[in-house]
Amino acid sequence: MGCYRVKPTSILCVVLFIFYLCMIDIKFMLKGEYASKVLMSNCQEPKKTHHLSITTLTRNSASFIKEWLEYHLLIGVDHFYILDNESGDGLYSVLKPYIEKKTVTYIPWKDDSYRDAQLKMSLNTQQKGLVYALSLYGCKSDWIALIDDDEFILPKGNRTLKDILNDYTDYGGLALGWAWFGSNGHISKPDNNLVVETFTKRRADLDILYKTIIQPKYFRRMKTIHYPVLESGYPLVTEHFNIVSTIPEHVKKFAYKLNDPTNDFIQLNYYKVKSQEEWLERTQKDVVADGHWRKNLDDFYNNDFNEVDDNDILKFLPDLKKRLSITEA
Repeated sequence: MGCYRVKPTSILCVVLFIFYLCMIDIKFMLKGEYASKVLMSNCQEPKKTHHLSITTLTRNSASFIKEWLEYHLLIGVDHFYILDNESGDGLYSVLKPYIEKKTVTYIPWKDDSYRDAQLKMSLNTQQKGLVYALSLYGCKSDWIALIDDDEFILPKGNRTLKDILNDYTDYGGLALGWAWFGSNGHISKPDNNLVVETFTKRRADLDILYKTIIQPKYFRRMKTIHYPVLESGYPLVTEHFNIVSTIPEHVKKFAYKLNDPTNDFIQLNYYKVKSQEEWLERTQKDVVADGHWRKNLDDFYNNDFNEVDDNDILKFLPDLKKRLSITEA
């Protein structure tokens, strides 16, 4: 019986390729670590003033940002760091009352707002914005949620968001199960109804990607908007304390995935499509960051999941309407 012999040159090529991948990852790591250390030294006020804040980068969200703000204030968020990526729809006017109350820190943001060569490397507009905000304000909050303006944090059951986070103080951050909501069959944008009230159908399974709430004092660098790298010894965990594992960031197809996403205690409602009319409006308004999947109606249909009903968030609806001064019909 013959034996297959591997040529020495083939082995050498494999070794060199693995070495090359490792060097790429080390390069990303060192550059990112350096940038984060430089940036975090800029934090303006070391004394913490907020328990939980949200940092987001947005564009042209004036028509729905108030609901998003009031909902998160209702469930226990203290402050918002909002990077405005060149909105042209009057967003600042909507935010102004919150800015005056010091509930919102408003940060005008362009893709070239921070020109540090280390930070620009490998980061898109959204990633750079989040790192920038963390660098200036991360030291002022115990926890910061890194979510978008179409995502709503939902504490499950009767526990408050603060109570849930108290379970994870020994860890660097909490990965939130990502629930994708569909259009509920709406072609036109519903009049007066709120996002959380209108869109109650979602994909049956949680996505294997996630968003995070982190303790910013452990933040080290940003691999993707889904995966902030935290200090060694303070890992990112799921709600059941499973450590979120990753592989090198350049292996994009397989990185930053949850093996078994759950939503027993907390989930993140992602209102990805809303109505068909709103989808098309967002494509025309040039949505922030890398909205490569939000281009046309084909993308709408490919992302419009309405498989199961999920009304859990409606427990907050009466109080949310009071906050927004919307009377019950």
